[in-house]
Amino acid sequence: MSTTIGSSPNGTSRELRLLSGFVVRIEVTSDADYAARLDVHHDGRRWVYGIDSNEKATFIDAFDTDGRVDDPDEPEWMREVFLELEVDRE
Repeated sequence: MSTTIGSSPNGTSRELRLLSGFVVRIEVTSDADYAARLDVHHDGRRWVYGIDSNEKATFIDAFDTDGRVDDPDEPEWMREVFLELEVDRE
């Protein structure tokens, strides 16, 4: 990803204010199966994506306060997250 979002020994994390007005927390960490893992947090929910070496995001899983969501809906504003981070969504 070409956008620097801060760093720590375990990865990167910060709040991202989207043009639509939503504020989300994003975390970028290492992953055994992908070049990076992207977690997007908003309103008690979390969407998890794998980012490959070509900067393409693949949806992995979603969680809410009760645990894993079996059939998650991806919010419309998620496109803004990928645009901001300059990552393509598969």
